[in-house]
Amino acid sequence: MDDSQVALARQPILAADGTLYAYELLHRGGPREDAGNAASRSARVVCELLGAIGLDRLAGDARVFVNFEQELLETDLPTILVPNRSVVEILEDVEPRPAVFATLAQLRQRGIGIALDDFVLQDNLLPFLPHVDYVKIDILEAREQLESIVDMLKEHRVLLLAEKVETHEQFERCKALGFHYFQGYYFARPEPMAKRSLGAMEISVLTLMARLENRNVTAAQLTDTISVDVALVHQILVLANSGAFYRGRPITSIHEAVTMPGQNLIRQWASLLLLTRMGLHKPTELLKLAVTRARLCQTLGAPHHELDPQELFTAGLLSILDALFDRPMGAVLEALPLAPGLKDALCGRSTDTLATTLRRAIDYGSGAWVSAGTAATSGTGFDFETYLDAVEFADNALCA
Repeated sequence: MDDSQVALARQPILAADGTLYAYELLHRGGPREDAGNAASRSARVVCELLGAIGLDRLAGDARVFVNFEQELLETDLPTILVPNRSVVEILEDVEPRPAVFATLAQLRQRGIGIALDDFVLQDNLLPFLPHVDYVKIDILEAREQLESIVDMLKEHRVLLLAEKVETHEQFERCKALGFHYFQGYYFARPEPMAKRSLGAMEISVLTLMARLENRNVTAAQLTDTISVDVALVHQILVLANSGAFYRGRPITSIHEAVTMPGQNLIRQWASLLLLTRMGLHKPTELLKLAVTRARLCQTLGAPHHELDPQELFTAGLLSILDALFDRPMGAVLEALPLAPGLKDALCGRSTDTLATTLRRAIDYGSGAWVSAGTAATSGTGFDFETYLDAVEFADNALCA
């Protein structure tokens, strides 16, 4: 299969405490595919998961939710999904035919989960309720009926999953109503709260990250910058002596680490380690999102030789600072010694190449493929493998 002809992204599904529960796979076919051929799109995802990609590479050890339409639910294809790791979503227009119920029985027997998608009391979906494990509700579509739908579903032994949760207010309302899981990018937005100032430690860490981003800093200056943080020194030395960097002899000082080949990688990892330290109170998926964007920015920006790889990485990494500190992006960046172009890109005030690259990375990760411009539509080299590389890089980075 031609990777450039398909776009796929994963959207996290979180538990109420912010821990990762699963990913839904969002997918679109290439421009030559008939837009109405939905069954082909699902089949493509299934084949990719179990074939060339592999479930572990795409989702780590998390579950995956995959959409299935009428045509495929009347075959045994869904049963090839990985047991205890996969959930089949019954789309809202599926009719309750005998062939579909036969497939659902096979799925249950194999330990594959079943979910109803976009449930708003549709007559065609009601017969499925005794056969499913999850019910997904689009909280925007069901806004006026949400409480009554939840009350009705209490009669069934199902787990409730809220979709399109984009604000913390929506999250709190759904949690209060008894939802178990939450899908949407509410966790990547600032929480409404009384305005607070950044603490001294936070300012210190952000300033250190800004110095690491400075492309004009010398090796000696970089050594001095990292050396002020004892914990960071230890982490960098461990990293420099790991399999990713080891050059046949031990690295015993920060100066050796920053002068070894791959200095930009040391800067990137130092920035990542610092960001991770500040994000301990936030869902890990927020940090994964930042690292995925950072990697995407570097790859997407590579053809633009005027862009600095370190600045590209930093743009993606810092794109979640507003959510990390629950403050507007401009307020967080105000006192930081970052390049004006980087600040403008992060605040959405620019349309230059750096800002456009960052925007595309953000859009693709959220499934907005038309905005992102895939290789299939724009000729920019942004293909399926690019996204998978970024996802795998982020997963590995935060498990290191």
